[in-house]
Amino acid sequence: MRHFMAGVGLGTLLLLTGCNNWPHSRGDNVPPGRVAGEAPSTARLVEYLNDNARRVQGLECLDLDMDCKQGFQAVGLSGKLAMQKPRSFRLVAKVVGNPEVDIGSNDQEFWYWIRRAEPKAYVFHCAHEEFNRGGARYMPFPFQPDWIMEALGVAEYDPARKYELVTKATSYELVEQSTSPKGERVRKVTVFSRSTSPSAHPQVSAHLLQDANGKEICSAYITEVKVDPGSGAVLPRRVNLLWAQDKTELKLKLDDVRVGPIAPQRSAELFTRNALSAIPAFDLARGPDVPGSPVQRVRGQMGR
Repeated sequence: MRHFMAGVGLGTLLLLTGCNNWPHSRGDNVPPGRVAGEAPSTARLVEYLNDNARRVQGLECLDLDMDCKQGFQAVGLSGKLAMQKPRSFRLVAKVVGNPEVDIGSNDQEFWYWIRRAEPKAYVFHCAHEEFNRGGARYMPFPFQPDWIMEALGVAEYDPARKYELVTKATSYELVEQSTSPKGERVRKVTVFSRSTSPSAHPQVSAHLLQDANGKEICSAYITEVKVDPGSGAVLPRRVNLLWAQDKTELKLKLDDVRVGPIAPQRSAELFTRNALSAIPAFDLARGPDVPGSPVQRVRGQMGR
């Protein structure tokens, strides 16, 4: 169970790497969640994704269900999730009311804590600057915190980057060549279904992270979406996440999602790891924190 919960927590961290959904048609006479039959250009796909992302500056999911499976072991968790642009994120999950997972990010750093992790349940953390220059020496996982925003369909794509369009029998793939923090070549693939569908069915069916040879590292499959009535944004409601290395599957269901900016005072309290300050911390770039060293201090905990 300990190894499993570690895999689940890290799987969550890794696999929230993309579940953007086909945004609004901008006058193309195609309803939200549907796509015209002709092959779109890469510029059009990027603009559709960005149109959706611009509609959301922040959101909170107050009813998050997670079904986690690794091998023959399974567990259900419930929790809450919040995000605020540009890179603030928080996910807190519980089992029968007991905290089990805390994953977060703010402008300075990201962190994660898994109660049942081996060999010890540290609060692992790393500064974005250190991570982006490959300084996370103790982290053997291809995780990028900014991908969490892509998972929620709220990250904007850089239209100046080079994208490739791959046309297949039932899908279009928007492919971006990228580099992991360790300097390894990776492919980020957004899969669009070629067929039209009801608005509750996602037109973007998957987000894949592959190595240079096309082998899948992790993936996110969107099985249901919901249109936010206030912003018009298309957001994921059900997402199946797979982590190939550890054979972990994580099914997320997001209900009671509230779209809108989070107040500055609440944001300052929410997107921190102060609630974990009593637990030993481990800097992924430097090793275990020295007792008594400065730790970011604020007041709040999510959902309290």
